Amino acid sequence: MNRMQIFAAVGVFLVLVVIGAWQFSPRTAVSPSVEEQSQPPISETNNAASLDAKVIPPKTASRPTQHPLPLSGGDIVASWDFKGAYAGNPELTAKAQSEILRLSELLVTATSSEMILSVGVANQYELLGDGKKQYEYLGRAIRAEEMNGLPWHNIGVLMEKLGAYKTARTAYEKSAFVQPEMKFYHYAYIEFLMTRMGDDTEIIEKAFAFAEKNIGQTPYLIQLRADWEKS
Repeated sequence: MNRMQIFAAVGVFLVLVVIGAWQFSPRTAVSPSVEEQSQPPISETNNAASLDAKVIPPKTASRPTQHPLPLSGGDIVASWDFKGAYAGNPELTAKAQSEILRLSELLVTATSSEMILSVGVANQYELLGDGKKQYEYLGRAIRAEEMNGLPWHNIGVLMEKLGAYKTARTAYEKSAFVQPEMKFYHYAYIEFLMTRMGDDTEIIEKAFAFAEKNIGQTPYLIQLRADWEKS
C-alpha cells in the first residue's frame, strides 16, 4: 500500500468512526425516519451502464459557487476521473451509490455534523473514481467547518493524485495549520514535500520547524528528517 493509499484509508476510517458515533448519539436535527429508512434493493438485472450512472443526490439549499480551495496558478487537472477502488465491481458501485444517497438525505436536514457528512459523501465518490464530485463535497465540508484539518488533508490527497501539486501543497499545509496538535497532518505534509518538492529545502525546513514546535521531536519526525538529510 503506497503513501496516498494509506492517507486515504486513514481518512476513511476517521470519517466512519465519527459518522458512527454521530448516528448513535442523541440529536434533533435529523428525523429518525430518514435515518432508519432502508434503501430500495437494486435489481440484479441492472446493467453496467445503470450502475455506473452518476448519482443525483437530493436537492439542498443553494451553496456558494466559489470553492474554498480553487486550483493554484499553473495547476491543471487533465481529467478529474480516475480508477476508484470500486471500479469494475457493480455490487460495490451500487453500494457506494446507495451510501451517497443516504448521506445526502441526512445533509438535507443536518444543522450539525455537516462537515463529517460531506466528507463521508466525498469518500464514496473517491471509491467510484469521481474526483470532481469528491472535490465539490470536500469544499462543502470546509465551508461547514473550516478549522478542521480532515477535509483539507483529503483535498491534498486528491490533488496530489490528480497531479495538481501546488494546490495539494496548500491543502496539506492548511490541514497542519488549522489543527497543529494532530501529528498525522504534519507527517503527511512533510512526506508530500519530500516526495514532490524535494528540492525546495526552505519550504521543507519550515515544515519541520512548524511540526517540531507543535508536536515536539517525535520518533517518526526524527526519522523523516534523517531520511530527508540523506536524500
